[in-house]
Amino acid sequence: MSTANVMVGAKLNQRASMALSSFIHALEELESYAVARLVTKDGRGPVIVLLAPSIEADYECLLDVQLPFAEDVRPYRFPPLDRIITVSGKVLTEHRNLPNAQLKQAMSDYVDQMDLSTFGKDDEGNPTEYMAFEDTFSPVLHRIDQAVRRRAVHPSEPIPPADEILTRFSKPPDALIQKARRQLDHLMITADIKKVPPKQKGRKRDRDAVAAQPLSGLDIDELLGRARSSNKKISPNNAIPEFKQLLATARDPHAIEDAVKQLGDIITERIKHSLGDNSYSQALEALGVMREEMIAYEEPGLFNDFVTHLKILILGDQLNGDRSEMWWFIRTRKVGLITRKESDVVDVTEEEGREFLGTR
Repeated sequence: MSTANVMVGAKLNQRASMALSSFIHALEELESYAVARLVTKDGRGPVIVLLAPSIEADYECLLDVQLPFAEDVRPYRFPPLDRIITVSGKVLTEHRNLPNAQLKQAMSDYVDQMDLSTFGKDDEGNPTEYMAFEDTFSPVLHRIDQAVRRRAVHPSEPIPPADEILTRFSKPPDALIQKARRQLDHLMITADIKKVPPKQKGRKRDRDAVAAQPLSGLDIDELLGRARSSNKKISPNNAIPEFKQLLATARDPHAIEDAVKQLGDIITERIKHSLGDNSYSQALEALGVMREEMIAYEEPGLFNDFVTHLKILILGDQLNGDRSEMWWFIRTRKVGLITRKESDVVDVTEEEGREFLGTR
């Protein structure tokens, strides 16, 4: 659920340090962990954390990791990977969508050739691990530090590229790729790899063309008792799939506009009634889906209008208090205006998109 954090006693508070030390030693002696409710600051929702004791020679602390609430658990059921079950219940172990013995062996040979555990060389030339743990570094942390130092000393010069020692493990070594080339070619032949055609830029139907109708002029949906998409309501408990279903059955721009309005109302309500930031992730996910679908359906204006209005509500404290943290999430995930770079039917420039996310 989260990264692991270290919990220590407050500085210059001997009483707090003694109390925490007693708790840490008690957990260590009982070989137990603790489950705690944690609120990190005012206005933020509570989280459940698992506390594990850690006692070293020069310090002691608690390690905490966030645990999921019941509503955080998503019970998805996926079909098995080694067999296919038909509608009638028949189990198939051989199918075009299942790997056969030749494909499994080809993949196994390729994985063996890409093994890094003995690809490196020690000082004496003997095989050793190529990517030893003590020789790996965080490229992000060191790159940020490098950029800050460079900008402080040379404020007007460009940032130089990252050092080779930071990027060498970001891609497999060329010698290893060349070594495994034969196995990779054999794997591609065995798996019958084909080039996927490029994805179409948009799947919007021609709004100016009249949808094909039967010569009789009868309403097929009405005859079959099917409800029109414009009459359907999106359930907040299943918002994203139902939103996509509405778009797939939409016949005109008004139906798409109605679907966007319904999902927008759900996003706004989730933010408004969120306990701290508990519902922010769900609202952000729905907002991202709305943005992607409006790009695909070539209706970017609907999304841009909504996200502009949402920004006014959030920064104006009109959603049941201070919700500025939600806007911070939107900025960091860059779920902002759809720009001309992403859609040809919008006039928003990239600079305007950056300014939209940059303002508070």
